[in-house]
Amino acid sequence: MKILCFSSVFGTNDGYGQITWELTKEVSKHHEITLLVPPQKNKKEVNFEVKEILPEYIFDLKSKKILQYLFFDFDASGYDLIHSFFEFPYALIAAKLAKKYKKSLIIGTQGTYAIKPLFMFPEKYFLNWAYNTASMITAPSVFTRDHIQKFSPTKTPIQVIHNGLDFEKFQMTPPPRKKEYGDKKVLMTVGGLKARKGQDIVLRALGLLKKKRNDFLYILVGSGELRGKLEEITKEEKITENVIFAGEVNSDRVAEKFHECDIYVHTPVLGNWNFEGFGIVYLEAAACKKPIIASDSGGVKDAIIVRKTALLVKESDVIGTAGAIEALLDDEQLRKDMGEAGFAYAKAHDWSIITQEFLELYKKVAKG
Repeated sequence: MKILCFSSVFGTNDGYGQITWELTKEVSKHHEITLLVPPQKNKKEVNFEVKEILPEYIFDLKSKKILQYLFFDFDASGYDLIHSFFEFPYALIAAKLAKKYKKSLIIGTQGTYAIKPLFMFPEKYFLNWAYNTASMITAPSVFTRDHIQKFSPTKTPIQVIHNGLDFEKFQMTPPPRKKEYGDKKVLMTVGGLKARKGQDIVLRALGLLKKKRNDFLYILVGSGELRGKLEEITKEEKITENVIFAGEVNSDRVAEKFHECDIYVHTPVLGNWNFEGFGIVYLEAAACKKPIIASDSGGVKDAIIVRKTALLVKESDVIGTAGAIEALLDDEQLRKDMGEAGFAYAKAHDWSIITQEFLELYKKVAKG
C-alpha cells in the first residue's frame, strides 16, 4: 500500500516530532510512504521519502500565508490513501488533495488544535470541512474524541488510538545518584515551562509541605516563558533550596533524567482550550518504573491507570497535590507497586504495538 502522510514536524524533540518519527518509522516497515513536511531544521536519515515542501505553519487563517495553503498541490494520484498525522493546519491541505484525487483520508488529532480552531473564525469552517472530508479521525484520548464530537458537527467516525513511546529507549542502568541530592526524595516534571503544564501547582503544593518537612527536591526539566514567574513562586513559598531548574535536556538524555527521580509529578491544567491531549511523558516515566502524580485534565487519564500507575488529583488542586506527594513520599511500597504497574502499561504502549492499530485502520479505510 502507498500512503501519503502529512506532518508539521519531523526529527524534533517535541511531542509532535516524536510521534511523527516513531509512527513513520514503524509504518514504513509495512507500507511504502511519502512524508510531506514544511522545511525542517533537524534532519534524520530514513528509508522512505521525505519531501520538505509544505508551506510554513500558521495559526491564523486570516494571514496572507493562507494563499500558500489554498494553492498548494501535489500529485496524490498514485497513493492508496492519505494520512494527516495532525489536525490543524495541514489536515486542510490533506483534505483538499483527498477531494481532488478521490482518496480516502485519515486525520489524526492530538489536543489543543483539534478543538481550539472550532471556536475561531474562519478556522472552524475549514477544520469542520476537513473533518467531514475524512473517512476516519483518530484521537489519542477519550477526552479529545468526546470534545471534537461535542463542538464539531462532523459525522466522521473517531477512533481512539493512544500515543506510544520507544520503550527500549528507557531501559537503561540508572545513573549513579548525584551527591547533591543527598537522601532527599527527588520529584520531577518534564515539559515546557508554560501555564498549561501546571508546574506552579506543584511549587505551591511543595510550599505547603515545606512547613512541616524538608525531605524532597523538585527538578523542573524544560524551558519556557514561565520560568521567571516560577522562580518567583519558589521564593514566595520559601522552597528555593528544594528546587532545581534543569533547563532543556537533549533527547538522548531524557531517559537518564527520568531515572534520576523517585516520583514523577505532572499536573497540567486546561485554559482557553490549551490542554494535554494525552501525555506521553507519563508513559516515559512509567517505562522507568516511576510512580506518578497527575491531574485530571484533558486526556491525561488515557496515559495512566488511576490508583494503579498514578495518583490522580483535581485540576489546579494545590492541597490535593500536596496530599498525593506526601502519600508517595511516605509509602515506599506504594511507590514500588505503582512503578511496576506503570512499567507494564508503558511496555504495552511501545510504538511497535500501537502502530498495529494504525495498520488495521489503513486496511479498513482502504477497503471502505
